[in-house]
Amino acid sequence: MRTFLLLLTAIATPVFAQEKVFGDGSLPDFLKHFDTNTDGIIDEEERQAIRDLRAKLREEKRTSIDLNQDGEISKNEVAIARATLREQIEQRRLEKFSSIAGEDDLISPEEYMTIPGVNTLPDFIFDAIWSRLDADGSGAISPEEFLLRLRTH
Repeated sequence: MRTFLLLLTAIATPVFAQEKVFGDGSLPDFLKHFDTNTDGIIDEEERQAIRDLRAKLREEKRTSIDLNQDGEISKNEVAIARATLREQIEQRRLEKFSSIAGEDDLISPEEYMTIPGVNTLPDFIFDAIWSRLDADGSGAISPEEFLLRLRTH
């Protein structure tokens, strides 16, 4: 019986491995542009195209970090790349903050409630989050408080 189960597993595994489906069985949006023959399945050629694109993007990223173009990425180049990435993230966060805060450059509890998902939080969770964000207890979140909590969270 055990031999039969092992044999059945060995035969069935390749069949199941070919039938990879996502969620409801349809191809996710992020993969649809790779489905060049529009059959709803990513075949081996399309998988190779994805691998090639990923390799190209990795090489472009590596080249962008290798500032002196010597083929090696030094600790200093890594530190510079990290600092640049942190600046970009902080800038996007400040842009998001400004889109919520409005002209006074502060986020009130009412403005905070406009963030998707926040208005469905139970009051005690909202209050706990708000008290952490509003570090100075002023009743509003400043850009500095907003960024501080995102950095230390």
